Amino acid sequence: MIILKNDILKIELNPKGAEIIKIIGLKDGLNYMWRRDASLWANSAPILFPIVGALQNNECRIEGKTYTMTQHGFSRHNEYVTHQLSDTCVEFELTPNEEILKQYPYLFHLKVIYTLKENQLECRCLVRNTDHRTIYFQIGGHPAFACPLMENESSNDYYIEFEKNETLYQKIIDVEHRGMSDKTELLFDNERRFFIRQAMFNNDAIVVKNPHSHYVALKSLNHDKSIRFYIDNFNHLGIWASKHVGGLIAIEPWVGHSDYVGFNGEFKDKEGVVVLAENDEFMCQFTVEINQ
Repeated sequence: MIILKNDILKIELNPKGAEIIKIIGLKDGLNYMWRRDASLWANSAPILFPIVGALQNNECRIEGKTYTMTQHGFSRHNEYVTHQLSDTCVEFELTPNEEILKQYPYLFHLKVIYTLKENQLECRCLVRNTDHRTIYFQIGGHPAFACPLMENESSNDYYIEFEKNETLYQKIIDVEHRGMSDKTELLFDNERRFFIRQAMFNNDAIVVKNPHSHYVALKSLNHDKSIRFYIDNFNHLGIWASKHVGGLIAIEPWVGHSDYVGFNGEFKDKEGVVVLAENDEFMCQFTVEINQ
């Protein structure tokens, strides 16, 4: 495990999946991340690449050839090369190996750089095209936070609050067919917050496209502790609390999402996919702010 630390926060990171394991407030001693109960959900914040969500039948077509890849892609199953640059900064690197090329034929260089600045943990993802052709990919984060934060609390007292009032339509996931349906329903009508209720996630994540807000926050009615989550250069936002897993809320910045049900086109035609020319670089970033 990799440790980042300053006077405010202690961060634990895993090179496998370039994943945040713990964010501990040194003032209150709380771990603000999901506790990683292996019997429920063993992860906490893997980096998703080169897909977000699921492919139809776990298959995708690239230049006419069929490849197999499981949900959220291979990044979360791979060990990144680690370069700890200081007590407050680490750089993880992933490049294709033989197993990766069986799933995804493009050459790339993925860096995930974590930087601790006061009460904020910044995660910057950089993808460089090292191929001789244009490459296509999706990328995202999956950080799951403790909800509730403390014992003897209820998640029913917690709410998600957007920076601004929003009018947003929620994309509806077809759980049975493991894909995105073509249906939407109104989530916000010039509103900015909703209370966390497990029934909201019966159809998996709440997914919205291009909110105007630069951040969303996780807050409680009972105290002033909060998490503010900043998003930069993502085109979708997923919010997830599995009906089978209590004690967490995931705030997931995505570029792209699961295949639409029935989609059998080329990978490059997936909605929200990044199109990256030879030698070009793509950057997206999220930042977790802890208010103890």
